[in-house]
Amino acid sequence: MPIYHLTLRSALHIGEAVSIDRETVLDWLPSDSLFAALVSAWGHLGVDVNARLEAFLSGSPPFRLTSAFPWVAGIRFLPAPAAFPDATELIGKDAKRVQWISSAVYERLRTDGSADNHPDNFLHDGKVWVTSKERARLTAHYTNDEGKMRLWQTFVVPRVTVDRATNASNLFHVGRVTFAAGDGLWFATRGPQTEWVQEALNVLQDTGLGGLRNYGHGAFTWQTVPDDLPASPTSGAGYSLARYAPHDEKEIQALLQHPHAAYRLTTVGGWCTDDEGHGWRRRMVRLVAEGALLPDVTQARGKLVEVQPQDLPHFTTRKVYRYGVPFFLPAGRLEVSQ
Repeated sequence: MPIYHLTLRSALHIGEAVSIDRETVLDWLPSDSLFAALVSAWGHLGVDVNARLEAFLSGSPPFRLTSAFPWVAGIRFLPAPAAFPDATELIGKDAKRVQWISSAVYERLRTDGSADNHPDNFLHDGKVWVTSKERARLTAHYTNDEGKMRLWQTFVVPRVTVDRATNASNLFHVGRVTFAAGDGLWFATRGPQTEWVQEALNVLQDTGLGGLRNYGHGAFTWQTVPDDLPASPTSGAGYSLARYAPHDEKEIQALLQHPHAAYRLTTVGGWCTDDEGHGWRRRMVRLVAEGALLPDVTQARGKLVEVQPQDLPHFTTRKVYRYGVPFFLPAGRLEVSQ
Protein backbone atom coordinates (compact mmCIF):
# COMPACT_ATOMS: atom_id res chain seq x y z
CA MET A 1 0.00 0.00 0.00
CA PRO A 2 1.29 3.50 -0.72
CA ILE A 3 2.47 6.36 1.44
CA TYR A 4 1.52 9.80 0.17
CA HIS A 5 3.91 12.74 0.27
CA LEU A 6 2.16 16.10 -0.08
CA THR A 7 4.56 18.87 -1.07
CA LEU A 8 2.90 22.11 0.00
CA ARG A 9 2.84 24.96 -2.52
CA SER A 10 1.45 27.52 -0.08
CA ALA A 11 0.76 28.13 3.60
CA LEU A 12 -1.52 25.78 5.51
CA HIS A 13 -4.36 26.76 7.86
CA ILE A 14 -5.82 23.94 9.96
CA GLY A 15 -7.79 25.71 12.66
CA GLU A 16 -9.10 23.98 15.77
CA ALA A 17 -11.32 25.74 18.31
CA VAL A 18 -10.03 25.87 21.88
CA SER A 19 -12.69 28.20 23.34
CA ILE A 20 -15.33 30.70 22.27
CA ASP A 21 -13.92 33.04 19.59
CA ARG A 22 -10.46 31.49 19.94
CA GLU A 23 -8.73 28.82 17.91
CA THR A 24 -5.30 27.34 17.49
CA VAL A 25 -3.61 26.44 14.23
CA LEU A 26 -2.33 22.90 13.83
CA ASP A 27 0.88 21.87 12.05
CA TRP A 28 -0.73 18.62 10.85
CA LEU A 29 -4.04 17.50 9.35
CA PRO A 30 -6.02 15.12 11.60
CA SER A 31 -7.38 11.96 10.04
CA ASP A 32 -11.02 13.00 10.51
CA SER A 33 -10.41 16.28 8.68
CA LEU A 34 -8.44 14.50 5.95
CA PHE A 35 -11.28 12.03 5.45
CA ALA A 36 -13.80 14.88 5.27
CA ALA A 37 -11.71 16.48 2.52
CA LEU A 38 -11.66 13.19 0.60
CA VAL A 39 -15.45 12.87 0.87
CA SER A 40 -15.89 16.44 -0.36
CA ALA A 41 -13.67 15.70 -3.35
CA TRP A 42 -15.69 12.57 -4.18
CA GLY A 43 -18.80 14.72 -4.27
CA HIS A 44 -17.05 17.12 -6.65
CA LEU A 45 -16.23 14.17 -8.92
CA GLY A 46 -19.87 13.06 -8.98
CA VAL A 47 -19.28 9.57 -7.58
CA ASP A 48 -21.83 7.84 -5.35
CA VAL A 49 -20.64 9.20 -2.01
CA ASN A 50 -23.39 7.50 -0.02
CA ALA A 51 -22.38 4.10 -1.38
CA ARG A 52 -18.77 4.68 -0.38
CA LEU A 53 -19.73 5.82 3.11
CA GLU A 54 -22.01 2.80 3.47
CA ALA A 55 -19.01 0.59 2.76
CA PHE A 56 -17.33 2.06 5.86
CA LEU A 57 -20.47 1.58 7.94
CA SER A 58 -21.39 -1.95 6.97
CA GLY A 59 -18.23 -3.94 7.57
CA SER A 60 -14.46 -3.88 7.16
CA PRO A 61 -13.50 -0.39 5.92
CA PRO A 62 -12.43 -0.09 2.26
CA PHE A 63 -9.28 1.62 3.50
CA ARG A 64 -7.76 3.03 6.66
CA LEU A 65 -5.76 6.22 6.74
CA THR A 66 -3.46 8.00 9.14
CA SER A 67 -3.48 11.66 9.95
CA ALA A 68 -1.21 13.77 7.71
CA PHE A 69 1.94 14.56 9.67
CA PRO A 70 4.95 16.83 8.98
CA TRP A 71 7.44 15.62 6.39
CA VAL A 72 10.73 17.54 6.24
CA ALA A 73 13.88 16.81 4.23
CA GLY A 74 12.63 13.29 3.60
CA ILE A 75 12.12 12.66 7.34
CA ARG A 76 8.64 11.59 8.39
CA PHE A 77 7.44 12.71 11.78
CA LEU A 78 5.01 10.78 13.99
CA PRO A 79 2.93 11.92 16.97
CA ALA A 80 4.61 11.57 20.32
CA PRO A 81 3.29 8.46 22.06
CA ALA A 82 0.99 9.15 24.97
CA ALA A 83 3.61 7.60 27.26
CA PHE A 84 7.34 7.06 26.86
CA PRO A 85 9.09 4.00 28.30
CA ASP A 86 11.09 5.05 31.35
CA ALA A 87 10.50 8.66 30.34
CA THR A 88 12.46 10.08 33.25
CA GLU A 89 15.62 8.27 32.19
CA LEU A 90 15.13 8.80 28.45
CA ILE A 91 14.29 12.46 28.12
CA GLY A 92 13.96 13.83 31.60
CA LYS A 93 11.16 15.82 33.14
CA ASP A 94 10.34 17.56 29.83
CA ALA A 95 8.96 14.39 28.23
CA LYS A 96 5.48 15.90 28.06
CA ARG A 97 6.75 18.73 25.86
CA VAL A 98 7.58 16.38 22.98
CA GLN A 99 4.89 16.53 20.27
CA TRP A 100 6.70 14.88 17.35
CA ILE A 101 9.22 12.07 17.00
CA SER A 102 10.99 11.11 13.81
CA SER A 103 10.35 7.67 12.34
CA ALA A 104 13.93 6.74 13.29
CA VAL A 105 13.28 7.64 16.94
CA TYR A 106 10.11 5.55 16.86
CA GLU A 107 12.03 2.57 15.47
CA ARG A 108 14.57 2.73 18.26
CA LEU A 109 11.95 3.12 20.96
CA ARG A 110 9.76 0.26 19.73
CA THR A 111 12.48 -2.25 18.92
CA ASP A 112 14.89 -2.03 21.85
CA GLY A 113 13.63 0.84 24.00
CA SER A 114 16.82 2.84 23.51
CA ALA A 115 16.88 6.56 22.79
CA ASP A 116 19.26 8.98 21.11
CA ASN A 117 18.46 11.60 23.72
CA HIS A 118 21.24 14.18 23.39
CA PRO A 119 19.78 17.56 24.46
CA ASP A 120 20.51 19.04 21.03
CA ASN A 121 18.24 16.47 19.40
CA PHE A 122 15.15 18.19 20.81
CA LEU A 123 14.21 20.93 18.36
CA HIS A 124 11.45 23.55 18.30
CA ASP A 125 11.86 24.30 22.02
CA GLY A 126 11.79 20.61 22.86
CA LYS A 127 8.71 19.73 20.81
CA VAL A 128 10.46 17.78 18.02
CA TRP A 129 12.75 14.80 18.72
CA VAL A 130 15.22 13.58 16.08
CA THR A 131 18.32 11.37 16.14
CA SER A 132 21.84 12.77 16.09
CA LYS A 133 22.26 11.65 12.49
CA GLU A 134 19.07 13.42 11.46
CA ARG A 135 20.04 16.56 13.36
CA ALA A 136 23.34 16.74 11.48
CA ARG A 137 21.45 16.35 8.22
CA LEU A 138 19.01 19.13 9.09
CA THR A 139 21.39 21.68 10.60
CA ALA A 140 22.77 23.08 7.34
CA HIS A 141 19.39 23.93 5.84
CA TYR A 142 16.98 24.75 8.67
CA THR A 143 18.93 26.97 11.07
CA ASN A 144 17.51 30.51 11.27
CA ASP A 145 19.30 33.82 11.91
CA GLU A 146 18.99 33.32 15.66
CA GLY A 147 20.84 30.03 15.46
CA LYS A 148 17.73 27.94 16.15
CA MET A 149 16.60 25.15 13.91
CA ARG A 150 13.06 25.61 12.58
CA LEU A 151 11.66 22.82 10.41
CA TRP A 152 8.41 24.69 9.82
CA GLN A 153 7.10 28.09 10.89
CA THR A 154 3.85 29.23 12.46
CA PHE A 155 2.75 32.81 11.81
CA VAL A 156 -0.15 34.97 12.98
CA VAL A 157 -1.43 37.15 10.16
CA PRO A 158 -3.72 40.18 10.73
CA ARG A 159 -6.95 40.35 8.71
CA VAL A 160 -9.65 43.03 8.45
CA THR A 161 -13.33 42.66 7.67
CA VAL A 162 -15.59 45.57 6.71
CA ASP A 163 -19.27 45.69 7.68
CA ARG A 164 -21.39 46.11 4.54
CA ALA A 165 -23.95 48.34 6.25
CA THR A 166 -21.78 50.61 8.41
CA ASN A 167 -18.38 50.28 6.70
CA ALA A 168 -16.94 49.68 10.16
CA SER A 169 -13.75 47.63 10.20
CA ASN A 170 -12.97 44.70 12.45
CA LEU A 171 -9.42 43.47 12.98
CA PHE A 172 -8.79 39.78 13.63
CA HIS A 173 -5.80 37.44 13.41
CA VAL A 174 -5.37 34.13 11.64
CA GLY A 175 -2.66 31.54 12.17
CA ARG A 176 -0.93 29.70 9.37
CA VAL A 177 1.92 27.22 8.99
CA THR A 178 4.57 27.31 6.28
CA PHE A 179 7.09 24.67 5.24
CA ALA A 180 10.29 25.06 3.25
CA ALA A 181 10.23 24.35 -0.46
CA GLY A 182 9.96 20.60 -1.08
CA ASP A 183 8.53 19.84 2.39
CA GLY A 184 4.99 19.33 3.62
CA LEU A 185 2.86 16.51 5.01
CA TRP A 186 2.65 12.75 4.63
CA PHE A 187 0.03 10.12 5.36
CA ALA A 188 -0.46 6.41 4.76
CA THR A 189 -3.41 4.29 3.67
CA ARG A 190 -3.97 0.57 3.81
CA GLY A 191 -6.86 -1.36 2.29
CA PRO A 192 -8.28 -2.58 -1.03
CA GLN A 193 -9.74 0.76 -2.22
CA THR A 194 -6.83 3.17 -1.94
CA GLU A 195 -7.51 4.34 -5.51
CA TRP A 196 -10.42 6.29 -4.01
CA VAL A 197 -7.83 8.36 -2.16
CA GLN A 198 -5.86 9.11 -5.32
CA GLU A 199 -9.01 10.23 -7.13
CA ALA A 200 -9.63 12.75 -4.37
CA LEU A 201 -6.03 13.99 -4.21
CA ASN A 202 -6.17 14.93 -7.89
CA VAL A 203 -8.97 17.35 -6.96
CA LEU A 204 -7.63 18.52 -3.61
CA GLN A 205 -4.15 19.39 -4.86
CA ASP A 206 -5.67 22.42 -6.61
CA THR A 207 -8.64 23.25 -4.36
CA GLY A 208 -6.46 22.92 -1.26
CA LEU A 209 -6.64 21.42 2.23
CA GLY A 210 -7.79 23.16 5.39
CA GLY A 211 -9.09 26.70 5.73
CA LEU A 212 -8.45 29.97 3.89
CA ARG A 213 -8.43 28.16 0.56
CA ASN A 214 -9.84 31.29 -1.09
CA TYR A 215 -6.50 32.92 -0.24
CA GLY A 216 -4.62 30.09 -1.93
CA HIS A 217 -3.79 28.19 1.26
CA GLY A 218 -3.42 24.42 1.34
CA ALA A 219 -2.43 23.77 -2.32
CA PHE A 220 0.02 20.91 -2.88
CA THR A 221 1.47 18.39 -5.27
CA TRP A 222 1.52 14.73 -4.34
CA GLN A 223 3.39 11.54 -5.05
CA THR A 224 3.29 8.00 -3.75
CA VAL A 225 6.19 6.01 -2.35
CA PRO A 226 6.26 2.38 -1.20
CA ASP A 227 4.92 1.73 2.28
CA ASP A 228 7.98 1.05 4.42
CA LEU A 229 6.20 1.37 7.75
CA PRO A 230 6.06 -1.67 10.03
CA ALA A 231 3.15 -3.97 9.22
CA SER A 232 -0.12 -3.37 11.05
CA PRO A 233 -0.11 -5.52 14.19
CA THR A 234 -2.46 -8.50 14.23
CA SER A 235 -2.17 -8.91 17.99
CA GLY A 236 -0.77 -7.15 20.99
CA ALA A 237 -0.42 -3.46 21.68
CA GLY A 238 -0.74 -0.79 19.01
CA TYR A 239 0.50 2.77 18.53
CA SER A 240 -2.16 4.89 16.86
CA LEU A 241 -1.53 7.16 13.85
CA ALA A 242 -5.17 8.25 13.51
CA ARG A 243 -7.94 9.62 15.66
CA TYR A 244 -10.13 6.85 16.98
CA ALA A 245 -13.81 6.56 17.98
CA PRO A 246 -14.56 3.34 19.88
CA HIS A 247 -17.34 1.40 18.21
CA ASP A 248 -19.32 0.61 21.36
CA GLU A 249 -19.22 0.29 25.13
CA LYS A 250 -17.45 -3.06 24.88
CA GLU A 251 -14.56 -1.45 23.00
CA ILE A 252 -14.32 1.31 25.57
CA GLN A 253 -14.08 -1.20 28.40
CA ALA A 254 -11.58 -3.46 26.63
CA LEU A 255 -9.26 -0.71 25.44
CA LEU A 256 -9.70 2.67 27.08
CA GLN A 257 -10.39 1.33 30.56
CA HIS A 258 -7.55 -1.17 30.41
CA PRO A 259 -4.83 -0.44 33.00
CA HIS A 260 -2.12 -0.56 30.31
CA ALA A 261 -3.80 1.96 28.01
CA ALA A 262 -2.29 5.42 27.53
CA TYR A 263 -4.06 8.04 25.45
CA ARG A 264 -5.25 11.62 25.17
CA LEU A 265 -8.74 12.76 24.19
CA THR A 266 -9.63 15.56 21.82
CA THR A 267 -13.03 17.20 21.36
CA VAL A 268 -13.95 18.11 17.80
CA GLY A 269 -16.81 20.26 16.51
CA GLY A 270 -17.12 22.33 13.37
CA TRP A 271 -19.72 23.12 10.74
CA CYS A 272 -21.69 21.24 8.11
CA THR A 273 -24.20 22.21 5.43
CA ASP A 274 -27.66 20.90 4.65
CA ASP A 275 -29.02 20.14 1.19
CA GLU A 276 -29.79 23.83 0.68
CA GLY A 277 -26.23 24.88 1.45
CA HIS A 278 -27.06 26.44 4.83
CA GLY A 279 -24.44 26.13 7.55
CA TRP A 280 -25.11 24.34 10.84
CA ARG A 281 -23.04 23.49 13.87
CA ARG A 282 -22.07 19.83 13.97
CA ARG A 283 -22.45 17.91 17.18
CA MET A 284 -19.31 17.79 19.27
CA VAL A 285 -17.60 14.41 19.47
CA ARG A 286 -14.73 13.24 21.66
CA LEU A 287 -12.07 11.13 19.93
CA VAL A 288 -8.93 9.34 21.08
CA ALA A 289 -6.04 11.43 19.76
CA GLU A 290 -3.12 10.24 17.66
CA GLY A 291 -0.27 8.72 19.65
CA ALA A 292 -2.48 6.47 21.79
CA LEU A 293 -0.99 3.23 23.09
CA LEU A 294 -3.75 0.62 23.34
CA PRO A 295 -3.26 -2.93 24.63
CA ASP A 296 -5.13 -5.13 22.13
CA VAL A 297 -5.60 -3.88 18.58
CA THR A 298 -7.75 -6.86 17.63
CA GLN A 299 -10.59 -5.28 19.59
CA ALA A 300 -10.25 -1.80 18.07
CA ARG A 301 -12.86 -1.57 15.32
CA GLY A 302 -13.71 2.14 15.42
CA LYS A 303 -16.51 3.76 13.45
CA LEU A 304 -17.87 6.75 11.60
CA VAL A 305 -19.72 8.92 14.12
CA GLU A 306 -22.93 10.71 13.14
CA VAL A 307 -22.51 14.40 13.92
CA GLN A 308 -25.33 16.12 12.02
CA PRO A 309 -27.62 18.36 14.16
CA GLN A 310 -30.40 16.48 15.88
CA ASP A 311 -34.13 17.05 15.45
CA LEU A 312 -33.88 19.32 12.42
CA PRO A 313 -35.97 18.65 9.29
CA HIS A 314 -33.00 19.65 7.12
CA PHE A 315 -31.21 16.45 8.18
CA THR A 316 -33.98 13.85 8.20
CA THR A 317 -32.27 11.93 5.38
CA ARG A 318 -28.87 13.59 5.15
CA LYS A 319 -26.14 12.15 7.35
CA VAL A 320 -22.90 13.82 8.37
CA TYR A 321 -20.08 11.68 9.73
CA ARG A 322 -16.84 12.11 11.63
CA TYR A 323 -14.13 9.56 10.77
CA GLY A 324 -12.92 7.50 13.73
CA VAL A 325 -11.40 4.34 12.22
CA PRO A 326 -8.03 3.47 13.87
CA PHE A 327 -4.70 2.92 12.14
CA PHE A 328 -2.10 1.13 14.25
CA LEU A 329 1.59 0.45 14.09
CA PRO A 330 3.13 -2.06 16.51
CA ALA A 331 3.86 -0.52 19.90
CA GLY A 332 6.71 -2.91 20.66
CA ARG A 333 8.72 -1.69 23.65
CA LEU A 334 6.45 1.38 23.83
CA GLU A 335 3.72 -0.78 25.34
CA VAL A 336 2.67 0.51 28.73
CA SER A 337 3.62 -2.06 31.34
CA GLN A 338 2.47 -0.38 34.53
